[in-house]
Amino acid sequence: MQVVFSVNNQGEKTAPQQADIADETMFERLNDSDGICQYYVEDQVHASRWAVQAVVLANLNGSRQVLVVSRSQANMDALMKLLTSRYLLVTVTVLILALILSVCLAEYFARPFRHLNKSALQMAAGDYETEFMREGPLEARQLADTLELAEQEFNKTEALRRDFVANVSHDMKTPLTVIRMYAEMLEAFSGEIPEKREEHVRMILDETDRLTNFISDTLDLAKLQSGTMEMHPSVFAIQDVAEEVLSSVCANKPEFQFKMDCPESMLVYADRKLIYRVIYNFASNAVKFSGERQEARILVRRYQGSVRVEVIDYGIGIEKDKLPYIWNRFYQAKPNDRQKSGMGVGLNIASEILRLHHAPFGAESTPNEGTCFWFMLEACEDET
Repeated sequence: MQVVFSVNNQGEKTAPQQADIADETMFERLNDSDGICQYYVEDQVHASRWAVQAVVLANLNGSRQVLVVSRSQANMDALMKLLTSRYLLVTVTVLILALILSVCLAEYFARPFRHLNKSALQMAAGDYETEFMREGPLEARQLADTLELAEQEFNKTEALRRDFVANVSHDMKTPLTVIRMYAEMLEAFSGEIPEKREEHVRMILDETDRLTNFISDTLDLAKLQSGTMEMHPSVFAIQDVAEEVLSSVCANKPEFQFKMDCPESMLVYADRKLIYRVIYNFASNAVKFSGERQEARILVRRYQGSVRVEVIDYGIGIEKDKLPYIWNRFYQAKPNDRQKSGMGVGLNIASEILRLHHAPFGAESTPNEGTCFWFMLEACEDET
């Protein structure tokens, strides 16, 4: 093998360097290839390698003219070492930053939930005035709003519980007190006077009935609100039920004028007994608050494919700000009027029955002009 000449990177001819770059193994590689081969030779001087590429240019008289191009890998190796070290440095830095960022994010997400959990435990312990921190991610703020609503509902429930205890205590204690008072009067004074005896016995019976009705209404209300009230739906004429209500109401108060307006026979599918109770409660409420006019009416008509029942009185009416609360348990628009206010569960029972039937209902009122209680049931075409 003879080296013809050597050229450096600037294209200048130079003396041959590192003859071992083009050794005998190069020709063996060329024999095994298509005249082109590439290999690496160790650079002992720079502790690196040379990249060598040989190409057969010509084959004349049994001699091959081979172009050998070599390039030191020292710079490339140094660059790779530098890039590797920088890559490791960047990787370690990124991992440290990621760890710090993950800790910060974990604290950002966890701190609101820890506070919410602490506040929820306080609420579970009975503190319904605790505050829920609204900060952090959207989910934490939404959870705080939800817990705030739950706290408000707990406050309402607690208020209802206190009112329930107070009302039940009052409404049970008052009839019992009256019964005891008249029983003592009957025993001490009126035993020998028939008129007084009958009056006192009648008062005892009235208060006993009042107490019995209150207990029955309270139990029925508990069944309705717990979902254990059984329904027995059937097809019936709504005007027949309304007439039964009128007969019962007028029998108890014959001087009251109760009219019914029902232009045609209309069938509905519902629990007859429960719907009777709804109309009766509405009618009783109309009698209690009719005022001096002593008049009311029941209007039954078709409305948007349903049967609409309205109980209308011309009494004292209900203030607009009190109207949304009339369906609440034990709510009394006139709490100081014992003769009219009753126990405060009639409208609540009616509303629960109508909700059980998925029936729309409502009330419209104008103070000093009257009130209209209404509900709607799905109409049936025939009794099948």
